[in-house]
Amino acid sequence: MIATADSQRRWRRLFLIVGAIVAAYALLAPLTSLDAAQSANVPLLADKFWFRIATYVVMFVVMATAWNIIGGITGYAAFGNVAFFGIGAYTTGMLIAKAKWPFLVALPLAPILAALFAALVGLPLLRLRGHYFAVASLGVGVAVGELVQNIDYNGQPVFGGASGLFLPIYAVGHRGLFFFYLMCGAAAIAIAVTWWVLRSRFGYGLIAIRENEEAAAVLGVNTTAYKVGAFALAAALTGLAGGIFSQWNVFINQDNAFPIEYNVQMILMALLGGTGTVFGPAAGAVLLQLLIQFLGGSLPISIDLPFVSTEARPIVAQVILGLLLVVVVIFVPRGVIDFFGGRTRLSLSYLRRSLRDTSL
Repeated sequence: MIATADSQRRWRRLFLIVGAIVAAYALLAPLTSLDAAQSANVPLLADKFWFRIATYVVMFVVMATAWNIIGGITGYAAFGNVAFFGIGAYTTGMLIAKAKWPFLVALPLAPILAALFAALVGLPLLRLRGHYFAVASLGVGVAVGELVQNIDYNGQPVFGGASGLFLPIYAVGHRGLFFFYLMCGAAAIAIAVTWWVLRSRFGYGLIAIRENEEAAAVLGVNTTAYKVGAFALAAALTGLAGGIFSQWNVFINQDNAFPIEYNVQMILMALLGGTGTVFGPAAGAVLLQLLIQFLGGSLPISIDLPFVSTEARPIVAQVILGLLLVVVVIFVPRGVIDFFGGRTRLSLSYLRRSLRDTSL
């Protein structure tokens, strides 16, 4: 037992060191693109293409970490959190494009409105459990996207309709750097909030709900208030990512503000890294998003898939990704951080226990 505990501590220490090195490189490498750095003949470590890829990766770090609050810590598998992303995007977009608000003034309204909407729909939705809640939350996500696209006033689409909404370009020097670091700030907030939740009385109540909601209620936990609070907190963080995305992307419509696949991706990222942990969803988001970009041929470093045309490559990539995720869910149901941290080891008994734990 002592040896095992020492091994776990060594692995955790190693992961912290590696994670700190990777994070430091990711944050400092873009600075080599500045004019001052180039004038000093500093090697270029990141260009505009990498800024865009990196900003997408960090955006999913925010969304996966936010989902973890309601799905991993509270135990309510929400499949409609993309609605909060879209609400945040359209809140900021409408205030900028229609009301002519400055971006940094409009942005704080994105998480606020997303949280208010989550609290409103959460009161009835969170009375459901299991697959009933999952399906109902997915329905909300789809319905919000359809409403945003089809609401008209005097024959004119309120939110841009099928044509979408175009935003003025935010005039700032080194635009790619600005939005990358702004999204990094949102990710830092999401991780800090998760850390606080897991160490607060509020978080203990959420964990009690996840383990046994009836017992939590008997112990005095206001389960409805706690669940709605977790739902609203996850929505606020997701809406913040959506608000940043709208001005960064300049154009938003139903397809990029309410993509159904985002619902699945943020859940898979949290599962891959480890639900209910502080850094697990962030690690899963980085790994899965880079893998998606790699298999889809979006990264400069890529592989040639034999007998696969360019048009079919995204489909084959999704199949490969799905198979990899099935393997991860079966063999490492608690996430890669838990597995490589030495808490679980591959064995026949471990496989049997994993299959039993992940079966209905």
